[in-house]
Amino acid sequence: MGHYTHLSVSDRRRLYTLLDMGFSKSEIARRLSKNRSSIYRELKRNSVAEGYFPKAAQLKFQERAKQKRPGKLQTNAVLRDYVVRSLKKGWSPEQISGRMRYHKLSFYACHESIYQFIYKSESKELYYCLAYKKPKRRKRYTRKEKLCRYGDFRLITQRPEEITRRERFGHWEGDTIEFKGTKEKVVTTLVERKSRLVFLIKNNSKHSRGVMDKIKIKFEKLPTQMCKTITFDQGSEFADHQHLEQQIKCRIYYCQAHSPWQKGSNENMNGRLRWHLPRETDIVTISQEELDELAKRMNRCPRKCLGYKTPQELFIQQHKNDCRTWS
Repeated sequence: MGHYTHLSVSDRRRLYTLLDMGFSKSEIARRLSKNRSSIYRELKRNSVAEGYFPKAAQLKFQERAKQKRPGKLQTNAVLRDYVVRSLKKGWSPEQISGRMRYHKLSFYACHESIYQFIYKSESKELYYCLAYKKPKRRKRYTRKEKLCRYGDFRLITQRPEEITRRERFGHWEGDTIEFKGTKEKVVTTLVERKSRLVFLIKNNSKHSRGVMDKIKIKFEKLPTQMCKTITFDQGSEFADHQHLEQQIKCRIYYCQAHSPWQKGSNENMNGRLRWHLPRETDIVTISQEELDELAKRMNRCPRKCLGYKTPQELFIQQHKNDCRTWS
């Protein structure tokens, strides 16, 4: 009979007419293209003392539909505790759902069920565990393409297609996170496009040479093949691209003007980091060691785009497969 569907108003009218004509339940089910059990259930649940009437049946159906049924997160304490603990770790509903499936746990909830559980909760504690703390999910809007503000630099449109497809390791995206109370002290975020591995660097100044030097020091600890390209937005702190290219022998690309969304992996990571480093954070009191620990925490967080593996797991796997070439 296909997928189950509720009887419509017209179905109920036809059902009433066929009953009045004396047809059997089986014949009525055949004529309505419904399962026989659906007809029996409809008569049992939606009849009144005087018999079955389509208008009364429709009203009873609508009244039941308004009643809120408890979801599995309300009835399953083990599942609920797992979800709440994971939310407090900073994991998104998709990460939580994917991780349950990845580990083949005895309980499971899809990300949509988790979102509904969060938004229906009377407490705002779970709501504030989400990365953006938004009451509703927003739609993404397209933006117009604009030219590079620096002139004749390499734009992202010149970047090889294999980088866009994330076929190989060693292609990075960079940005900075700013905080209230200071315009100079920022945190540089570097995200590897294939593994989503993240590095965090504290800067006491946005002067481009200093920012680029710290990026150079961070990448000097990695194999040469692990840093092939870096894509920045057109912030002034990334203007000294020639200095960095000479130091670590990589190619620098820039997003088009006012288009930071073109380096989506980094923007996504910055949004996740804001859960741990909100704009009100006193960055002066945060040490580089604390940022390194935060980076480790983010690299141990399961990601949907990685099949719910963690960036660290993918990093280690790649290292074992080919630790010399990083291909």
